[in-house]
Amino acid sequence: MKKYILPLIFIFLSGCATIPPKPKPEIKKPVSVKIETPFKLLDHKSVPFFIDKDNKETFIKAGEKNALYLESVKDNERFYMFGSRKVNTKLLIASANKFLEIMKNSENSAEFNMRIKKDFDVYQMAGSDGKGTVTFSSYYEPVIEASLTKTEKYKFPIYGKPDDMIYADLEVFNPKFKGEKISGRIEDGNLIPYYNRNEIDFQNLFEGKNLELAWFTNRIDIMDLHIQGSGKLALPDGKKVKAKFAATNSLRFKGWISHLLEMGVLKRKDLTYKKAKQYILDHPEIEEETLSINKRYTFFKIEEVSDPLEGPQGTFGYPLVGMRSIATDASILPLGSLAYISLNMPKVDEKNKFMGLEPDSRFVFCQDTGGAIKGPGRVDFFAGTGYKAHVFANKLWEKGTLHLFVLKENESGK
Repeated sequence: MKKYILPLIFIFLSGCATIPPKPKPEIKKPVSVKIETPFKLLDHKSVPFFIDKDNKETFIKAGEKNALYLESVKDNERFYMFGSRKVNTKLLIASANKFLEIMKNSENSAEFNMRIKKDFDVYQMAGSDGKGTVTFSSYYEPVIEASLTKTEKYKFPIYGKPDDMIYADLEVFNPKFKGEKISGRIEDGNLIPYYNRNEIDFQNLFEGKNLELAWFTNRIDIMDLHIQGSGKLALPDGKKVKAKFAATNSLRFKGWISHLLEMGVLKRKDLTYKKAKQYILDHPEIEEETLSINKRYTFFKIEEVSDPLEGPQGTFGYPLVGMRSIATDASILPLGSLAYISLNMPKVDEKNKFMGLEPDSRFVFCQDTGGAIKGPGRVDFFAGTGYKAHVFANKLWEKGTLHLFVLKENESGK
């Protein structure tokens, strides 16, 4: 009716009571719409034989943390689509509990797989190609030399979250932005992007604001901490504290090592993190340009270490477990989901030497998110804490598969 608004106004203003005839509505045939989801339900013959190549204790520990998270989630009205099924928190809890029961009580792999096929619908992540191919990267919790006071040796700071930073959950404004958050600051009544890395670190915008939390010997270590999102700080007195993620400016991420390759100052062949770090330390004249290429900036909070075996806190609110926690896109895959991954993983010996890739498969939990982990084709694997995990994480960029488990409708009581 929008096209009749102006004619109607003209008719009434001219005193004419004649109203144009209402056009006959156009009859449209119903259109069949195929709803695409990022998960494909596998038939009985397509379900793989599941083999976990890690110890059961680490899985159970991760499962216990996962259960705490799921029990704390009150929103059972929010659904995710797994194929044609709607999956909510209640179903995730039932699925995880049944899975743990089967794992604990099965006498061998054959019995375990038989019971999984009997009780669960198994889905495969579609991947970026729609054929199930998922790209796996890895991250870890670094242990970095630092000081809680500024000295001649420790002079480069990390900062706490600034008071003028504002976080916005975009999903509150529009459901199509499910899981998306941004941060910024208010200027002249408008929300604008927050300060970038160059403005903070090289233009010293935070000087005098008393936001410093700890100091480091160089900015490359700080960049490593920023990229990983959290870490442990080894202090001069031998004590360790946690630098926990507090916020990010949400700006574009770009790897500084990639920038060195683009500049042509380093060659990809035999390139390592150590070599890239040493190059910056030996060429301070390119430090600002190289590090500023990564505009994303992370802010922290300092806490005591209560359990040295626990990893950093994931998005789900509890500590991650090395080799059992993954980061995924929470807009398509709910936190707390149980998954199975299969891919070639780095092998690192006891001397922290990379020994090549080897086939690996294991059960994991979706317990974290990442700014670059978007869509059904990306997964970030948490490798653990320390230098061995660092070597592992820097060698992982592989294709693989991811499967998910949901109790069958007759088993879930639905």
